[in-house]
Amino acid sequence: MAQPSAQFSTDLKVQMTPDTADIRTTATVNAYGERSYAGDATTYDCYIKRAEASDRAINEEAVIDWVVYIPDSSLTLDTEDQLTLPSPVSGTRPVVKVETRKDELGQVAVVAYVGKG
Repeated sequence: MAQPSAQFSTDLKVQMTPDTADIRTTATVNAYGERSYAGDATTYDCYIKRAEASDRAINEEAVIDWVVYIPDSSLTLDTEDQLTLPSPVSGTRPVVKVETRKDELGQVAVVAYVGKG
């Protein structure tokens, strides 16, 4: 029998993640401070929703347009990583903020707050 957390994670991925996001975490920075990414992107199942006023902090300078929920127990996402969203959002967007969601057994998801392209 599967552990309750593992079963929930599987159900979540199968039934509640209709979208995918491509993520590349291997970056280098040139002398001009421009970031470039090497290697293939990894595709993650996710749920994407338009950001609401409650998703935005009052004092943040960056504008958050989308919130991406990625149910994964090992993903380590950072604001320096490249995240590409599918249609209708379509495009590479800056990661403004990242939250890791955990339960008593460890990490269960990553929430990425994504800005304008």
